[in-house]
Amino acid sequence: MTEQFLKQIEAIVTRSGYECVHVGIRSEFGRMKVQILIDTLGGINVDDCETVSRHVNKFLDENPDMPEIDRGRYYLEVSSPGIERPLYTLNDYERFQGREARIRLNGLLEGRKTFTGVINSVADGQITLLCDIGEKRIPFEIIKGGNLIYRFENENENENDTNKRKNKRKGSRKK
Repeated sequence: MTEQFLKQIEAIVTRSGYECVHVGIRSEFGRMKVQILIDTLGGINVDDCETVSRHVNKFLDENPDMPEIDRGRYYLEVSSPGIERPLYTLNDYERFQGREARIRLNGLLEGRKTFTGVINSVADGQITLLCDIGEKRIPFEIIKGGNLIYRFENENENENDTNKRKNKRKGSRKK
């Protein structure tokens, strides 16, 4: 994907009033799939996706010779990044300091390919994560992907309640 194409899509999303989280292109079923993740304060709904989709579709239809979209044959998918938002850039990690994230690596770092913890800081091209083994500095260039982790409030309580109900049912069957 060319830098120019990416900037054009990002500009359309921004002019539409949204943050462009990510633009991705890949071949799917013999056609190009253009995937755009958008966000805004307060979240995204179907109408927001439709608005951006209309604007981007118009641009792509008016520019069918762009090599990224294979002569106008493409699928367009516009969606929210979701509650477990992917993290693509150093700025993403900096923006979400204090939040829990899962980071997947291209290779092993101290015998692990995945680290989960709270984003503590971002400096000198490295993310500092507070995880189960303490503070871990991870160079951005070895990160394959990352995303925020959403924990439901009372998640442990809900698991305990579920286990108690299961055990209670098992106990009532023995009689």
